[in-house]
Amino acid sequence: MKIIDKSSHTPVTEYSVGDVIQDSVSVYMIVQVSLDSYAAIDLGRGVASDICGSLKELYHETHISGERKVKATVVIEGEES
Repeated sequence: MKIIDKSSHTPVTEYSVGDVIQDSVSVYMIVQVSLDSYAAIDLGRGVASDICGSLKELYHETHISGERKVKATVVIEGEES
């Protein structure tokens, strides 16, 4: 995953599915695990946060002051034929 840094990061006030969040030590993505379950996946370590029943609950349980939403590009590499 490539993070596009244009130094205009948006402060985080709530989470949405698909948000890529960066703090001082990691980058993670907000995901929907099931119909009413959400988690934050640490993209560097591949570890999920505790699962929460709403995005609002996930924000209140995992938000860290100084987080910023960033733009990210996902590149899927496949085997060459």
